[in-house]
Amino acid sequence: MDRFAKTILPNGTRVVTEHVPAIRSVSIGVWVEVGSRDESPRQNGISHFIEHMHFKRTKRRTALQIAQALEALGGTINAFTAREHTCYYVRILNRHLPVAMDVLGDILNNSLFTPTDLKKEKSVVAEEIKDIADTPSEYVHDLFDSRMWKSNSLGQPIMGTAKNVRALTRSDVVGFLRDHYYQGPNIVVAATGDVSHAALVRLARRHFRWPDTRPAGEKIVPAHNGFSVKAFRRKTEQSQVCLGFPSISFADRDRYPILAANAYLSGGMSSRLFQSVREKKGLCYTIYSYQEFFRDSGVFCVYFGADAKYVTKATNLVLKELCRMKERKLSATELHEIKEQLKGNLVLSQESMYNRMNRIARLELMLGKQVNLDKTLKLIDRITPEQVRSIANRVFDLDGLTMCTLGQTKQAELEKVTWTAL
Repeated sequence: MDRFAKTILPNGTRVVTEHVPAIRSVSIGVWVEVGSRDESPRQNGISHFIEHMHFKRTKRRTALQIAQALEALGGTINAFTAREHTCYYVRILNRHLPVAMDVLGDILNNSLFTPTDLKKEKSVVAEEIKDIADTPSEYVHDLFDSRMWKSNSLGQPIMGTAKNVRALTRSDVVGFLRDHYYQGPNIVVAATGDVSHAALVRLARRHFRWPDTRPAGEKIVPAHNGFSVKAFRRKTEQSQVCLGFPSISFADRDRYPILAANAYLSGGMSSRLFQSVREKKGLCYTIYSYQEFFRDSGVFCVYFGADAKYVTKATNLVLKELCRMKERKLSATELHEIKEQLKGNLVLSQESMYNRMNRIARLELMLGKQVNLDKTLKLIDRITPEQVRSIANRVFDLDGLTMCTLGQTKQAELEKVTWTAL
């Protein structure tokens, strides 16, 4: 019997489950296909603010009662906002599934958004935004995204700005919910663990009675802004650096080869970037790369933090490693090790029900179907050296390069980088 199941409710809400025997817990996520990408510049930050407000007060529960409803049973409830979706998730013992669904239904359908709560939470979110701005290693990523996607809403910070948040009105919140959130086709309810698909479907029918409409309009496919290098000055001990490129979407045929390239460059202490920039030259403490997928695009980024006097040298070494991937094929041994690392990381991550719930939800959101673990492992095994080299040449293109530094690095120093090496 297939452990995956999917039902589409009459209102378009998708319910997907993965039954995992011998587990006594259930991880549930209600995924809304709305995030910062769906916001106008004036609205920027509203999705994240609404996520906060859903935990404040409903017709039946105070904020304390929302938290206590599941924590008193040993469970947890939380949420996060991303660029293309917002997720409200719960982890609970299997026998408490009805309580979990009742609480999720309550906060998503019955939140009151009172003026008092709105005023208080604006202050809380403004402090959260300040916290990011006061953390250079995090804030540099917002600067990088804004430069990479400056002509598209993908470049907006997920949290927005304190000014935007403080200007939000109750009618703004209610209008955004009406126009974006509460449409059945926008919702995926995902659960993994000892969960009955039929039981979850019954509970979803009872608690999630959204209309079956979907907001009009399509997302604009982002175009990159061409070569861009910018030094943002701030008095810090280190310069924080992001260097990256527009990349591929989740559904792209080269999804696994780009993940292999990322693992080669940044898969732990034995990776090329770690060994080249930190271990051999001692130019930084932290360095890594990542690939982020969107529905129609993506981004590949290298991050490091270094003394301002080392930024040019470190950047040249990064470019050298990227160029190396474009020019040579991985050896059979190198590729075998990368495949084993990717497979090992994936299999180990599946020991967490939360990770499994994330996986089935994202597969439904991005592909509209499930891909079982065995098939995924086979897809990883099929990666060839030619594919990795091909995707490196496709993505690591100087014309699409964006680089941002935050710290005491000067713009003139960035002009000394040997950009043509790429």
